[in-house]
Amino acid sequence: MAMSTLSAAPAFDALSALSVLIVEDDPVTRALLERQIRKRGHHAVPCESAEVALARLLEQFYPLILLDVQLPGMSGLELCRHLRAQPDGDQYYVLVGTGNDKPEDLRDILDAGASDYVAKPYHPGLLNVRLTVAEKQIKEIAARKRLERELKFLATRDPLTKLLNRSQLEPALLAAIHATQEGRPAAVLYLDLDNFKIVNDTLGHDAGDRLLTTLSGLIKTTTRPQDELVRFGGDEFVVILTDTSIDQAMAVAGRLREKLDEFRFLDSGMSFRVGASIGVAPVNPMLTPAEILVAADSACYAAKAHGRNRVELHSESDSAIAKLIADTDWATRIGEAMKDGSLELWFQPVVSAVDGSLLYQEALLRYVAPGQTMIISPGAFLSSAQRSGQGSKLDQFVIETAIQALARHPELVLGVNLSAPSFNDNQLLEKIREALATHAVEPSRLLLEITETEIMSNLDKASVVLQEMNAIGLRTALDDFGAGFSSLAYLKNLPVDHLKIDGAFVRDLAQNNFNQAILRAIREVARIRNIKTVAECVESREQYDLLAELGIDYAQGFFIGRPRARPYLAAEIVIPN
Repeated sequence: MAMSTLSAAPAFDALSALSVLIVEDDPVTRALLERQIRKRGHHAVPCESAEVALARLLEQFYPLILLDVQLPGMSGLELCRHLRAQPDGDQYYVLVGTGNDKPEDLRDILDAGASDYVAKPYHPGLLNVRLTVAEKQIKEIAARKRLERELKFLATRDPLTKLLNRSQLEPALLAAIHATQEGRPAAVLYLDLDNFKIVNDTLGHDAGDRLLTTLSGLIKTTTRPQDELVRFGGDEFVVILTDTSIDQAMAVAGRLREKLDEFRFLDSGMSFRVGASIGVAPVNPMLTPAEILVAADSACYAAKAHGRNRVELHSESDSAIAKLIADTDWATRIGEAMKDGSLELWFQPVVSAVDGSLLYQEALLRYVAPGQTMIISPGAFLSSAQRSGQGSKLDQFVIETAIQALARHPELVLGVNLSAPSFNDNQLLEKIREALATHAVEPSRLLLEITETEIMSNLDKASVVLQEMNAIGLRTALDDFGAGFSSLAYLKNLPVDHLKIDGAFVRDLAQNNFNQAILRAIREVARIRNIKTVAECVESREQYDLLAELGIDYAQGFFIGRPRARPYLAAEIVIPN
């Protein structure tokens, strides 16, 4: 039987009064069921046939359906099978009434997809028992469907800003390319906030998150509903403008830059001016999505190189020259810094979420220019170092410096971040083995942290490399875990010791039941695999206590201890009240 799409379940947090569909052709029995349903505080909607019931289901969602087997026209079991065959057919609780107690007939009822059955003629006491069970199951179904909706949303949306996430960028660019092939011009804006790191470093990640949320709303007000907005990275956004000429795109970028330049972020009695550098590139139908994005990114980089808080249109010569100058400058400075001591290792503790005992400390890189006191985080120079081919050298410098620190401090255990090029370096483990042997350091005191996005592209190779690391006694951690919540299934193939849960799930943990559910799921899967969990970005006692309640093993963040230039001693770790 052909049928239009049935009404979907509404998004609700709890159930009290239910809308109950009663499908019964006998008027006396139908009236009895109506009374029982209303006595329980629910809304009863009677139907004398399956066909009438289908019409009702097109108009409204009914979580509970009381269904007679014998009906005129379509039978109750045919209706039940039809409901279960729908895309969201599992959202209904179907209670079938039957006067037949033969085992084979009861089996047919369950095989048709019924949730439960009850004997006819209905006995009020037994019917109430069945309805009590149904109410409980409906609440569980609603909770499950709500979580499924949240997971589906999270697969395509950034959990903080609610903008499209990085996974949706290529499809959006492909759609723009297709539009240009039809003669409809399109353009891409690559936006990088100029002073976001100052807010993050001064006020912490919670304030940084508030700033990003506010700026996302500001970007929305400057663009049209049909434009695609993507949060590409921490403080980077991409806007795809369809049916827009390059002149119009430059005008949009200019208005956006002006709004961001005028905006002031007020927090903790302080005022911050953020601003943005914006690169603009036309969508060329002869290019791939990646090539178009590179063009917009290079224009954004040129805007930064020319003084920031600017809009630059992509130009092969201008952007390439600006990028080369900037990269050469940083490349020279970083190369010298690895020799003259300007690059320092700072330390941040990772502690038990139960008793605050010290597990290890993460080694964090900082740059201090000779003769200056300003401390620069790697976000300012890391991309330049990687583009100039020094990424692996920088990782090797950090690892060797960390091993030297381990040799000086026998009680110290250190975690070191690895970039994708280093992780894929076939000689990496041999270099680490030699450095450990030279300084007489036990391999188990060194923990290598690898961001999950850097290894998901080649899981088979990642699994082999992680096994090799474990074989020589190194410990491993998967960093920024769970950002897309698609990685849980991959854990069975990744032999890691720790999961560092992405801070996006921790920062508003107390107010966000969904994030709590995510952490519980990660915890359960991790325990099955005998993997310890670490929550990043812990900034309050409330978060710390809740992590312990949720069963998370360890915590890291400003609340525990801020990064500093010397290692923490175990006795110095005091969890604030």
